[in-house]
Amino acid sequence: MRGTTGISIVLASCLTALLWAGDAAASDRNAGAADGAARKIRCNDDAESVFVFTNIGGNRYLSYQAVVLDPPVSEIWPVLRDAERFVLAVLPDVAPTFLWVDGGGPEIIPSRFQFTSGGVTLHEEAVYRSDELHQVLYRLREPAFGMQEYYAFGEVTRVCGQKTLLEYTRYLDLEPGTDTEFFRTLFTQEFLDIQAYFNE
Repeated sequence: MRGTTGISIVLASCLTALLWAGDAAASDRNAGAADGAARKIRCNDDAESVFVFTNIGGNRYLSYQAVVLDPPVSEIWPVLRDAERFVLAVLPDVAPTFLWVDGGGPEIIPSRFQFTSGGVTLHEEAVYRSDELHQVLYRLREPAFGMQEYYAFGEVTRVCGQKTLLEYTRYLDLEPGTDTEFFRTLFTQEFLDIQAYFNE
């Protein structure tokens, strides 16, 4: 029960952060054309991605990223909902090391998996998924790269006609002294890779 409560709290925090960061980023950028949704998204060909990385106290950080991708939700969601396919999109160099563990798999929630990056094996878990809302929540199961805790909440929404808005909110609780620029650089590169993956 305690685990479920903890996940609920983090999910609620991620949703709150997503709404806050999304509104803040949109107002900072003074976005132009939008099509319906509460989010202000540029729908022209030069739509830029949004990246907010902020300290929320102590060694805790929230990261929010948003990007408009050309393919429709029906093409993006199957990748986001499947951890193995998502790792292939955002971390192509480490994708060959991906492994479902403890009986996990793409259709099982919760489901554990691991992959190796920089000689470090990351143990993660898909803990929540909604095919109706196109939302997924991943978490780190064991500390790695200075992360004591890590949650990632992803969501896709139809925007700009048939395009897709991918939003990714992450919560990180880091060991004191951990280099946050490592995560800024990593998260930036991941979204460059996912744009290349889908917008080729």
